[in-house]
Amino acid sequence: MRIGINGRFLIAKRTGVQRAAYNLIRTLIEVDRDNEYVIFTGHEQVGAQDWNYSNVTVVGDDLRPSESFRNHFWEQIRLPKLSKKYNIDILHSPANIAPLFYSGKSIINIHDLCFVVNPQWYSFAFRTVYNLIIPQLAKRATKVITNSNNSKNDILQHFNLPAERVSLVYWAVDDTFSLPLINNEAVATIGERDYILYVGSLEPRKNINILIEAYEQLRRQNPTIKTKLVLIGGESPLFAAVQLNVREYRDDIIFKGFVTDSELSAYYRGARLMAYPSLYEGFGLPPLEAMASGVPVVTSSSSSIPEVVGSAAVLVNPRDCKQLTDALHRVLTDEHLCKEMIAEGFTQVAKFNWYRVVRGVLGVYHEVYKRIDKQPVTVQAFMPRAIWNKLKNIEKIRTEAVDESDVQKAITFTGSLQP
Repeated sequence: MRIGINGRFLIAKRTGVQRAAYNLIRTLIEVDRDNEYVIFTGHEQVGAQDWNYSNVTVVGDDLRPSESFRNHFWEQIRLPKLSKKYNIDILHSPANIAPLFYSGKSIINIHDLCFVVNPQWYSFAFRTVYNLIIPQLAKRATKVITNSNNSKNDILQHFNLPAERVSLVYWAVDDTFSLPLINNEAVATIGERDYILYVGSLEPRKNINILIEAYEQLRRQNPTIKTKLVLIGGESPLFAAVQLNVREYRDDIIFKGFVTDSELSAYYRGARLMAYPSLYEGFGLPPLEAMASGVPVVTSSSSSIPEVVGSAAVLVNPRDCKQLTDALHRVLTDEHLCKEMIAEGFTQVAKFNWYRVVRGVLGVYHEVYKRIDKQPVTVQAFMPRAIWNKLKNIEKIRTEAVDESDVQKAITFTGSLQP
């Protein structure tokens, strides 16, 4: 197969969706040495070490960070032409948006339908454009991939697609959050390692005002608790404005904005617990990132979050401030509970690794590649069992590897992915 990757996301700031798309493509080309990959992206990615494989071609084109309209035009007009020029068998767009009038076989990842379910949380321009484009992209794509049962059900319900057109492939956690820290500089900027951590954009659906209110109640009701609240993330013009209501403990509620990946990892490791009372998530990476970092999690019982965190987190009604306050207090003060949650968290995170994600995505590639136009998807063969078993073996060896030499053994040991 000759697979084209819509790499527009590679020039964007690496937040949740972009981070997941990057990890997917990086792991795909690490594992799969048989199929050919052509990554269409910005000039700065040409020659990047991440894509330095013999079966990978990086096509640098005129994409520019922070020039949204120009990049949209590139994606809609220029990308289909490039795909045709490079004889692409399948065009994969892993970050929510794809060219609307692409005529070849295509796959799009749609992470969630929050803009449909709760449009009031987004800017007028964003929700108007997305409500026009995303349903059409879903209907025109050969296959849609999404990352939770909650999102799959939303897509089937709101877009009226047949179930076989939508594949569920759970996301995973970046290895950064389970690797040893090089230094503790980021944590040191807070003072002591005594803080509750929130990670995510500052937007309405993240429910940050309830978290702030719960934190203030926690401090009022428990004067001996001096734990701070650290919020990492920034605002975006895509979302409706959020007016954060900080009434008390202003010196102990710390807004850090965007931080580097290494700083983020350090902040996770230093936290007493992670609080994530989001109202709606397509997947919800931050709770799993916290678990990978050995941090107990208090999060929402809504949308996709329960299926992702399982029994490893304390779940609360995100609209119930008292319930959230009580949960924060319980985790902060119950050492035995914390130890149990950390252990369960490591077990839960192990279910979500990028090698398992790649196995699912390569299965979709095989299905789409073998599909005959106008023939029902259900009659098509999936990935050959021999390839599936080899990928499982790579996943097993890779997730148990202790150093980089083991990674290469995992790939060379299994040989070609051809059956």
